Amino acid sequence: MTPGDDSAFLRFLARWDRDEDALRTALAETAGRQVDFLGNAPPTQAQALFNLFERDPLDAVTQGEDESLSLPYHPWAAYRAIVEEQYLGPLKAPLHARVPLPYHLVPGGLRMLLYPLVAGRPEITPEQCPPNPSWPVEPRLDRFRRDLFEGMAGGHQAPKNPWPGGKRFALLMTHDVDTRRGLAASGTILEEMAGMGLKPCFFLVGRGYKWDDGFCDAVRQAGGEIGLHGDTHDNRIAFETAARAGNRLDSCQDRIQRHGIRGFRSPSLLVSDALYTAVGTRFAWDSSVPDTDTHTLIGPRRGCATVFPFRRQQTLVLPTTMPADDRLQLLGYEGMDFIAVLRRKWEHVRSVGGLCHFLTHPEPHLFGRRVLRDLYRALLDEILDAGDAWIATPSMVAKHWRGLEDPASSSEL
Repeated sequence: MTPGDDSAFLRFLARWDRDEDALRTALAETAGRQVDFLGNAPPTQAQALFNLFERDPLDAVTQGEDESLSLPYHPWAAYRAIVEEQYLGPLKAPLHARVPLPYHLVPGGLRMLLYPLVAGRPEITPEQCPPNPSWPVEPRLDRFRRDLFEGMAGGHQAPKNPWPGGKRFALLMTHDVDTRRGLAASGTILEEMAGMGLKPCFFLVGRGYKWDDGFCDAVRQAGGEIGLHGDTHDNRIAFETAARAGNRLDSCQDRIQRHGIRGFRSPSLLVSDALYTAVGTRFAWDSSVPDTDTHTLIGPRRGCATVFPFRRQQTLVLPTTMPADDRLQLLGYEGMDFIAVLRRKWEHVRSVGGLCHFLTHPEPHLFGRRVLRDLYRALLDEILDAGDAWIATPSMVAKHWRGLEDPASSSEL
């Protein structure tokens, strides 16, 4: 792993997910000497866990007589505790996941009004921190890993343009089609997004409504792709056993095969180890975890705290990184304030070279509204005009990341 190589930093990040020995090897290759971890198991409490990544990663590193380096902490274990959201503690199926019918039978506007009653009203303002992770930008984990790479590389800076084509960051535009009304608006959205040069991915609910095969074909012809957004949108699949979750996913096999579906996103972004066990053997990638989110269905804050891909239960996860349209609307952001939050997040993603991963909903009360799309379009024009975005589908990013992990595996997709 040559530090000056344009892809060296991304390959370094891709090595954090196999096991701690793989990370030790990556650090040793970067430093040109053996590297050991001396730290204890990381704390379980969120504040203490996130505080670990506020330190200088080179602080108190010691050198042995054989010139090997020893880190006074255990980066791999602490990293896993955050990206797997272990700091949230054991998750139990909340009331909204026990409702026997898909909650999208309730009209969208009314759902937005009822959401605070279901999720609760955390006594925090959206951008207040603690709690952890911070929102809308959580920089600590990615900053720590970059500083560690550069320190181990003897001061070589991480490349500024590590993505294909010498691009600075990856740009993904994804849309969750929760209802048939959302599907009806998706044709217009596809035309607009493809017209801007984007490669949109539409996540459709497997058995939630009748699919339009012509629309799905048009998505692929425009350079985009179709993903699966659960078999139904009842919020329960994350709380099933792995076998039961697998059976539910298998009920959509005809559509998965017909439309070449490679990726999955769980309804309401609810996940569990059991669900990832089922997803990992059926899909090439998942996109069900935000890097940071606030006022959520499972607590005041959640997220994997990284804007780069990672693995969970051997499943490659492409985190959503741009605050979702429904989240911003629920928090009361409007007009230029709405776009200011998204622009701030894009500037952060661009500065660290990660995924600028949008999540919108083509529902009539959300991205299906022309006025809201116009706001997004203004920002997207700004992003595209900068000229340093790698415009990709999630499957393109997954294939590239697999090649960083192991060049021989990039042909799997």
